[in-house]
Amino acid sequence: MKYIEQIKSFLLLFLVLLSIALTFAIWTYTPSLQVIEESPVDQLMVGKKKDLQEVIKPYRILVRNHDDWEGTIGTEAINHLMEMMTGWNGSNLYLVQNNMSDKKINDFLRTNQRITLFFADEVPIKVFHSIIRFSQDELPETGFNKLVLDWSKVSADKTLIVYLLSDSHRTLYSTEIKMSGDYFQETVLKALQGLVAYKEIERPENLSLYVPADEMELVQYTYYIDEIEPDMFRDILFYDPNIVRKNIENQETAKYTDGMTLMTVDVKYRYLNYVNPSSESMVEIPASQLLQDSFEFVNEHGGFTGDYRLISINEAKHIVEYQLFKQGFPVLGTDTATRITTTWGENQLFRYKRPYFLLDLDINSEKFNRKVASGLQVVDFIQKTKQLELSEVDDLILGYYIKQNDNDLLYSLEPSWFALSQGSWIRITPEAIGGGNNGLE
Repeated sequence: MKYIEQIKSFLLLFLVLLSIALTFAIWTYTPSLQVIEESPVDQLMVGKKKDLQEVIKPYRILVRNHDDWEGTIGTEAINHLMEMMTGWNGSNLYLVQNNMSDKKINDFLRTNQRITLFFADEVPIKVFHSIIRFSQDELPETGFNKLVLDWSKVSADKTLIVYLLSDSHRTLYSTEIKMSGDYFQETVLKALQGLVAYKEIERPENLSLYVPADEMELVQYTYYIDEIEPDMFRDILFYDPNIVRKNIENQETAKYTDGMTLMTVDVKYRYLNYVNPSSESMVEIPASQLLQDSFEFVNEHGGFTGDYRLISINEAKHIVEYQLFKQGFPVLGTDTATRITTTWGENQLFRYKRPYFLLDLDINSEKFNRKVASGLQVVDFIQKTKQLELSEVDDLILGYYIKQNDNDLLYSLEPSWFALSQGSWIRITPEAIGGGNNGLE
């Protein structure tokens, strides 16, 4: 028993040391964690994503050389040139001139050895920078609607001069792209083979119009349509689709709402209108940001479900619009909507309007060539009938007039001439140009 005190002291010391060792182990312990890979959440897609140059695309290209005009009919040459331009590197962007008059613009375009790409509305330079790269980082918050390629110095100086011309701002910017004469001949000019003869319609104190000189034949189509289920847009657009209520008001209208936002569906014409009233805002948004936000929003869910091209930016109202094209021609209709429209609000979407039908399959037995009047005949018709003043026409363009058949799963696309006047496209019916009385729709 004489060693019992020593044993107690030893046990106590052992327990204290053990306690210290365990405490230190706990403090310094790092568990071997295994990385758990999160399963990616599938993004709902109604179509395929597109590159920016597929949406920002001209509707016409004109070549001026030897005092003659040639231009595009359709989209093949336009696609080739846009693909080629992507990745071009320009020098710094310089302001060449402002306050250009109509006469100066007309004279500028009719200079020989120039190619002009016509865009439907002003394209912000800051956004176009992703297609043609400019040297400087700081770019002006302005746009252009005509891109002019001047190849007069390509052979001698290996320099292609690119001009960015704005009809509305009356400004002219330029940049230079290093390019050999052989490369230009074998790529750019080769891509523009197969053009048709054009004529310039000069107008006193106004910009010129440019139209095909001769009659031509275009294919008239009949398409079976496909549909995107409106429920897919419910799941894409609403914050929590699970609380959205669907109300079928009648055979032609359905509404979806979560109490705050609303989506109205026109079943007859296959068109939807989504609005989020709480995000409405009139805070100033630059055109470049409007377009970038709009494009990214629509593209994120594959919303460009056809050849949709930028056609309008309304900076004051925060609206960006994209027009459906087919075979390189705009598809326009009286009842059938063929535009995607976004309106931006307080850092988020305020309104989204679009068709939810797809032109799926054209019917071979219903496909045939149709003779179309020349642009000169259309101009002559307008001048004779006086139903529309030629001075009020901003452009004349060939397109397709779309309408539902008796079978509402079939849509006809009829080649037609259209006049753009005061922001509206007015159809000039083929029958009228041939001698009928009522020519405008």
